[in-house]
Amino acid sequence: MSKLSLEVLRRCVFPCTISEDPDVILGASFGEDVALTRVGDDILVSHMDPIVGAIGNIGWLAVHVRLCPREA
Repeated sequence: MSKLSLEVLRRCVFPCTISEDPDVILGASFGEDVALTRVGDDILVSHMDPIVGAIGNIGWLAVHVRLCPREA
């Protein structure tokens, strides 16, 4: 298992995630693991760092990937 290609994201994922909501400042896009949403006078920042292809030691990986992020 691996991350989805840009082609697959454009064809299968992005059409389902396009938001016309003006409160969505930054939504789904290729290579982005963050979203920005306006909530009243504040901005909600959401972040996700998926671990793909890992079955064994998933707990260890989740902690260490989170604590030791790679610089892109």
